[in-house]
Amino acid sequence: MDPQGKIKRMGSTRFAELFDQGRDAILSGEAPRQEPPLEGGGRWGLTVVLRPESSVARRMERMTAEAMAVAGGSHWPTGAEVSSHFTIRTLERYRPIVPEDDERVLRYQAALHEASARVGTVRLELTGLTLTPASVMLCASPSDDAIERFAGYLAEELASDGWFEAGFTRDIWYANLVHFTGLPENSQALVEWVAARRSLDLGASVHTFADLVSWTFNGRHMVPATLGSERLRGPAG
Repeated sequence: MDPQGKIKRMGSTRFAELFDQGRDAILSGEAPRQEPPLEGGGRWGLTVVLRPESSVARRMERMTAEAMAVAGGSHWPTGAEVSSHFTIRTLERYRPIVPEDDERVLRYQAALHEASARVGTVRLELTGLTLTPASVMLCASPSDDAIERFAGYLAEELASDGWFEAGFTRDIWYANLVHFTGLPENSQALVEWVAARRSLDLGASVHTFADLVSWTFNGRHMVPATLGSERLRGPAG
């Protein structure tokens, strides 16, 4: 079996499990509610992400709008062009204010700089949608091992600054398009809508930069501010 096929099969199994979990949670009325983060919370801390280039971001935004039309307009459109992203690693708990000269940020920037010199372009095939208890998710399958190597190099360069996700290895790659703020307006309709798009080919997302971002709630959803950006300038393959 070729490496690409192995990656896709592993991801497909996990995405299928998530769909089952999401379907059951939504239809039973047990979906968690997304709320703006509070200081010290475990979500939306400083993050290293891959941001899609503009044409892919617009494609993701259109799919987000379609999902929102079914789920209801009160949910977070995380897949909007301004906020769409693929998370590589979350670095710490949420801080609403991050000073420009913050010592941790300076160390994160240095680690990102070094890790980005060790890997080249990352290509993700966008292979369809799935459902989770908290979101509508865009599934991504790496074309090679570049994203896994980058995540590993970043962990090495962070050293003790990688404490927040120490011992955790991502086994799937994805972008959340919609975060639920409560139950969908028509849960059954959303389940069926996502089910019909689980194998939807949305093309590829090619990444030549990685960003360090902070997150702020803008009254509608979480939006990123870039604290550092590095070209993935290492060897390919």
